[in-house]
Amino acid sequence: MKEENEHLQDQGAASDLDWALPPEAAVPLPEPAAQPMPDPALIAAQVQGSAEGSAQPPPGGGSRILAVNVLAGGGANLVKIGLQLVMLPLMAHLLGPAEFGVYALALPTVAFFMTLADGGLGASLAREPTQSREIWSTAFWLVLMVGAGLTLIVAGWGVILAHLSREPRVADVMGLLSVSFLFVTVSVLPYARLTRERRLAAISGADLAGNLIGAAVAVMLALCGAGAMSLAAQYVILYLVRGSVLNLLAFVRPSLVFRPAMLKAHVSTGSALVASRLVDFAGRLVENLVFGRNFGPAALGTFTFANQVPRFVCEAASGPLWGALYAHALREDEAHLARLHAKLVHILSLLLAPVAFLTAAVVPGLILRILGPAWSDAATILSILIPFYALNAVAHQSGALLLAKGSGWALFRLSLLLVVARVAAVLPGPWLGPFGVAWGIGVAQVLFAGLMLRAPGRIGLSPTGPLLRGMLAPTLAGIAAGFACHVIVQGAPTEIPRIALGLVAGLAGYLVVLFLLEGSRLREDLGGLRRLMRR
Repeated sequence: MKEENEHLQDQGAASDLDWALPPEAAVPLPEPAAQPMPDPALIAAQVQGSAEGSAQPPPGGGSRILAVNVLAGGGANLVKIGLQLVMLPLMAHLLGPAEFGVYALALPTVAFFMTLADGGLGASLAREPTQSREIWSTAFWLVLMVGAGLTLIVAGWGVILAHLSREPRVADVMGLLSVSFLFVTVSVLPYARLTRERRLAAISGADLAGNLIGAAVAVMLALCGAGAMSLAAQYVILYLVRGSVLNLLAFVRPSLVFRPAMLKAHVSTGSALVASRLVDFAGRLVENLVFGRNFGPAALGTFTFANQVPRFVCEAASGPLWGALYAHALREDEAHLARLHAKLVHILSLLLAPVAFLTAAVVPGLILRILGPAWSDAATILSILIPFYALNAVAHQSGALLLAKGSGWALFRLSLLLVVARVAAVLPGPWLGPFGVAWGIGVAQVLFAGLMLRAPGRIGLSPTGPLLRGMLAPTLAGIAAGFACHVIVQGAPTEIPRIALGLVAGLAGYLVVLFLLEGSRLREDLGGLRRLMRR
């Protein structure tokens, strides 16, 4: 990390002290005897640096910006979740299994290469001052070349895959999907600028607009008989609209400069982020392969379902907080950042603890009622896993600090450890059974969470103690809520009135226990929220 940060400063990245000083104090004055002519590039850099400095939030304004970013991200995620719940059955009804099968052949390739599309530069460049024009211009041309290259690769592979699968339409679907890489890569730099400026609400708005317009286009094309191409068009339109909005808000014309050596530090950080994604991608493939080999395809289907649901729910809740913490970690001082991290961990624990434990209590009966007894194993595995996924999501907030402070490879090592631990939990499946594997994965999640919570303290940021204290009361209250709900529901787990009564009682128990454990802290937080909303 030290070498990365020093390299960034050598390439023009401002230190915290440089941001605190006016531009004139950060630039050496010319020698009086030399009387050189003013350098236009330096003057432009000073003006832009001054503008960036003036864009800093006023005292007390950072909390309001954080709240707006979190609420915007959370609201957008809720709308996208609702949209997906509507679109999946609707498109299945309009298209039928055969068209979904064609799209399913194309999507894994696109999903794999999408992890490589930005090379992790979007997150890393947000650490770079915008007056470093040579770095930003070089990054622009680099990601543009990557996007064009991936477009050609995916389109070419589509032709080969169509021949191998004996499904000629796959080539057309992948040809259309390949265009999305261009739209993704041209939005990398605007995304980084908006993140640096803490304008995450704008990014959430762009994502939401892309999802809504893409869904509308997909439905219209499906009604016109476009088949699998309507699903591909939805994917492409999403990134077209998103990229257009981001560029409208934060596009800066690049210079005709291409010096890849200047991106060395960013490529290192970006490579760590991409490596983490690839490790997660590969780990889940191996995990599913081993589980399917041990228990068969039907059991694999229930296992996949039981993993996807809690992961989706927890990431939808934690994603906006992670993004807001990362954006604020780029400029906040370490003391304030430690307090902010502890508060966000506490808030996320307050949100996820009741959801996780109440879901664990009611989901067996709900799945049995909705999907039938064939999915009973999935219900049990989901009940086991969801509290551990919630813990993982809370602990993973530390990853935002590691990435913002140049410790991307530490994040990679932790991600690799989690993947290895999960696969190790699946390997003894024939002796443990599916439920034993689920508990083993839970142990792996606990190990990962403990190391993630400890990681910021190892680089001089958030100590572990305040993070654990922020999680303790919500977790205990969540356990009490889940137990109360289970006691009420277990007599008739599939009856909707009994489930509703259990949820109400569990939520009431959660609030009571929570106020008994930390009532004064909650009153203080609510008072701060009211003051924030009045500003």
